[in-house]
Parts: sequence; structure tokens; C-alpha cells
Amino acid sequence: MAKRQKDVLTLIKSTPLSDKKRQTAKYILDNYTEVSFLTAAELARRADVSEPTVIRLATDLGYSGFPEMRSALQDKVQSKLTTLHRLKESHRFKSSRNPAIQSLVTDMSNLENTLHNLDVRTLNRVVNRIVQADKVIVLGYKMSSCLAGFLQMALKKSIDNTVAITTSTGLFHEELVFTTERSAVIAISFPRYTNAVVQDFRVAQEKGVTTIAITDSELSPLVNYATDYLLARCDFVSYIDSFAAAMSLLCAIATAVSIKTEAKTLPRLEELEEMWEESKVFF
Repeated sequence: MAKRQKDVLTLIKSTPLSDKKRQTAKYILDNYTEVSFLTAAELARRADVSEPTVIRLATDLGYSGFPEMRSALQDKVQSKLTTLHRLKESHRFKSSRNPAIQSLVTDMSNLENTLHNLDVRTLNRVVNRIVQADKVIVLGYKMSSCLAGFLQMALKKSIDNTVAITTSTGLFHEELVFTTERSAVIAISFPRYTNAVVQDFRVAQEKGVTTIAITDSELSPLVNYATDYLLARCDFVSYIDSFAAAMSLLCAIATAVSIKTEAKTLPRLEELEEMWEESKVFF
């Protein structure tokens, strides 16, 4: 019990371990953000050890099992940006009247708040729903259209049947008609929420597909129609929307999806790289 009062990473570094457990520990130390979203079996595969080795490592560190150790890693991830609070409160930035600096500080605060309040279990559930979906539709209108386009591009290499709808022209209904109960609709909207995205999201819920909302608050109208929702803070300095935290959250989702689907994603990426090389796509 005394062991567990230490920071989980400090605990891993300071505990004498046998070869395979040490190999696992090194992987955790090098990739603890990723590991905080993995199962024991997934970690075992990545660290090239057996699943019992992962479980024994957790118990050797004083945890009841891998889920409790993973929870400690998730807490570590959530506290990762606390240093930003000190930066934000420093005199240099606090006293600045430069609106550009104020905007950057606000973005850091939004990111810190989003990470601190992130429901990791919901995040994992959302990732699993996307991985299991036979079709993913990403909705985002007005300023949120850039977020929808980004998420579609980020998911496309992992989930091939992924589309983004960024204008309310009826195209959403044309895509929704091809969905099944295994499909997922992801709606992205922040104040001021557009009526069109809320109404389309409601139609998706009525159709019976999985509905996932990416928004700023539990008071968002999207939450009423969401199977699951994740929140990203979006306080802003002027009328320009602040999407730094939202973009980071979407990147986290896409990263976790890519890790869970890497068996089929890696061959696609290799083939794609060959095509890009032949076509000289990049400079």
C-alpha cells in the first residue's frame, strides 16, 4: 500500500523488476499516454510480452490488477498539463494587453480544462464505438465544418467508410439512409450552435444509429440526442471561435482509433506511401 502513494511513473522507475517485467515497464514509461487507453492484452502485444506478465507487473507495483494501474496512468495523463496553469498565471502573460497573447493563454487554459475534466471511460467507449462502426458520418456546420473535415481525414485511413457533412443541404439524409444500427454519427458544434446540426443529429438518433457529440457543455443541445458525448472547452477572447482544445480532443480520438485498428491500417499506409512516392505528392 505504501508503494502506491508514489506517482505511478516514479513507482515503475524505482521498483526492481525481472527482465520481461522491466521490458514492459520501459514500454509504459516511453508510452504512458498510449498505455492509459490499452487493455492488458493490447499492452502485452505492444511490449512483446505475455498478458500474465503485464498483470504480474501491476500487482508487483502494489495495484490490485492492471485496470487499477491503468487508472493511475489515466490520472497522470489528466494532470499532465498542470504546468500550463503556472505559465498562465505568470506575470509576463497576466499583465499582457496584447490580444494575440491573451488568445494563446486562453487556448492553453481551454486545453488544460478539457484534459482535467475529460471522462476517460467515455473517451474509451467512444473510440470503441467508432472502431466497431460500419459507417461513420461526421457532422459540422459553419465554423465547426473545419473540425468535421479534420476528423474525417484523420479517421479515413482507419475507418474507410467515413464521410464528413459540412453544409446543411440535405446531403446528410442521403448518407444517413445507408446507415445501420452499427453506424455512428459524430456531431461537432460549439456556441453558437447551429439549428441545422442539432436537427440532423436528432434525426440520426431517431434512425437508431450511435450518436456521439463533441461539444462544449452538458447544456449543449446536442447532448439531448447523444448516445455518448465528450466536452472540449472553447472560451475565446473575441468573436473568433477557439478550437484548440476541440482539435486536440479530435486528434486524441483519431490516434486511439488508429492504434486499435493498426493491423489493417498499416498495410494501407504502406500502400499509400508508395502511391504518394510514385506521384511525387510531397516536396
